[in-house]
Amino acid sequence: MEGNSDILLVLALILVAGKLASAAGQRFGMPTAVGKICVGLVIGPAVLGFVSESETLRIFSEIGVIMLMFLAGLETDMTTMRQVSLPAFAVAVGGVVLPFVGGVGIGLAFGLSTTETLFLAAILTATSVSISAQTLRELGLLQSREGSTILAAAVIDDVMGVIVLSFVFASTGGGDPLVSIGQMAVFLPVALVLGYFLSGPISQRMESHFSTEAQLSIVIAGALVYAWGAEELGGVAAVTGAYMAGLLVSRTQLVHSVSHGLNWVAYGFFVPLFFVGIGMQANFGSLREAPLLVLALLGVAIAAKVIGCYGAARLTRTPHKGSLLIGVGMMSRGEVALVIASAGLAAGAVGETVFSASILMTLVTTILTPIVLKVIHTTGTGKPQRAKADVFASFNEQVAVGEVAGG
Repeated sequence: MEGNSDILLVLALILVAGKLASAAGQRFGMPTAVGKICVGLVIGPAVLGFVSESETLRIFSEIGVIMLMFLAGLETDMTTMRQVSLPAFAVAVGGVVLPFVGGVGIGLAFGLSTTETLFLAAILTATSVSISAQTLRELGLLQSREGSTILAAAVIDDVMGVIVLSFVFASTGGGDPLVSIGQMAVFLPVALVLGYFLSGPISQRMESHFSTEAQLSIVIAGALVYAWGAEELGGVAAVTGAYMAGLLVSRTQLVHSVSHGLNWVAYGFFVPLFFVGIGMQANFGSLREAPLLVLALLGVAIAAKVIGCYGAARLTRTPHKGSLLIGVGMMSRGEVALVIASAGLAAGAVGETVFSASILMTLVTTILTPIVLKVIHTTGTGKPQRAKADVFASFNEQVAVGEVAGG
């Protein structure tokens, strides 16, 4: 479909097809995200070619993942988050070190250049828990100890990933890593401290002087500003800024008045576009060009991340099932790996083959993550430890079985 007016039909097709696929998937016990990703795979360039990626779709998709992670931050139990700080740090380290070593091993085994090897290793360190957050939400685990560990580890993983990527870029002539690390070191604490002290007074004033609709608009604007600042000023992923904004708003009374509206806006329009957009990134050409490289990349991507995070969680005395949930929850690469791969391609650091193989690896890990998470959760007799109920408890139950999560 081409042309500016056609985007209206494209959006209609994506929303309806995504909803139907989610409903069909739920009948077979599949997470809703998988159905939407498969829709993107089918209608996108990889299969039928009805829809190709456009700038408009890319922007809507980016807003979708920002809102998804903002909601994840909004619903995070801060008490549980503080309790899992040590496990989260250990999981993040395990999820960066082992995949990086595995990526270097693949590069050496297949005779890739030093530049391609380093970029491949950097891509494998990426973690995107936007898909995991959606699945944990549906399973009622977003506020559990395991869910909090995954979300906290993902933020730390993002910081570590920036450091790794900065040195990779520097080693290939892409700039000074100290600049990126300095940006991050200044932005993150400043944004958190300012938000911590200003969010309370601002929320009180908004509750007194603004309608619920106005409060919703301002809160969404704040999430977008934090996402922009994280990427442009802090050098980290936009989703990290969105998650930080959600954590800050969760401390205020605004959480009571805007949560329902945010869910309807996000899951009714933007989030489905993000999930379908991931499926549209698929490119099966790399299977024909370098099948062994693709298989090796998939194997290392899955094994290194799961084993590294699982082992780190076990070292912090997390039970076996909880550690397994954490390891699988950190497996998805999502949009973070796409950004790194695209940056490497634009800089001429990686070729089309490595780039295409990375896109396919991202798609496979993204689809596998919610499926395996649900299988692990529903097998065995043990139940992950739940945090105490809060303002979201009843609404999360609706999300797990109703229209909001399936939208």
